[in-house]
Amino acid sequence: MTIDQARWLKILARWHRRIALLVCIWLVVLAASGLLINHAHDWGFDRSPLAAPMQRLLYGVERGGEGFCSRTAALGPDCAGIFAGLTLPSGELLLGGNALFLVDDRGALVEKLPTAQLGLGELEAGLVDGPDLYLRDAQQVVRTDTELLDWQALDAAAAAELEGRSWQLRDRSGEVMSWERFLLDLHAARFLGPMAKAFTDLMGGLILLLAFSGLWLWWLRRRRD
Repeated sequence: MTIDQARWLKILARWHRRIALLVCIWLVVLAASGLLINHAHDWGFDRSPLAAPMQRLLYGVERGGEGFCSRTAALGPDCAGIFAGLTLPSGELLLGGNALFLVDDRGALVEKLPTAQLGLGELEAGLVDGPDLYLRDAQQVVRTDTELLDWQALDAAAAAELEGRSWQLRDRSGEVMSWERFLLDLHAARFLGPMAKAFTDLMGGLILLLAFSGLWLWWLRRRRD
């Protein structure tokens, strides 16, 4: 082997190691995420919501309850489930999935009322219209006064008349972001947006380059020996 051949062999070996390191890092990510995805249901990743800071950073999803938590500390951990607030004569009514919270102007908790006491299941939306307060779950709409003393379920015709009003709706976008969704996006490099396809092509090309350069190195060293 000539001096020039030895030099090219050294250069090729150095770049082969660099490419191998880059490819190995990505292959480890693929292997780990693939393993977790394969057992996502068994280990509960399909049911566990992604942490709120990660939802905000990676998906731009703002959890509704965080804003209410910063405004009133009286609710404690209950504030995490709040999705809207309605202004009432006696204060502000905060809407949670399974409870209503009446707070005064200073943010102090006045009353907590489970939605079951109004004949509702998991709350989906709320609306204030004059002296009336409307609340709805997936099955029905309930009308009550702003004092939350008397309530009645509306029939289908009366509920239909409220369509198109300015309902405060529950945003479920953050709830669908599970750890399984994150792992799938990581596995497919979707966080790179439009560049995801190009990145996958690049990594595929580097793997092929790594394979061919490895064969070439083996052949050159065999010739040298």
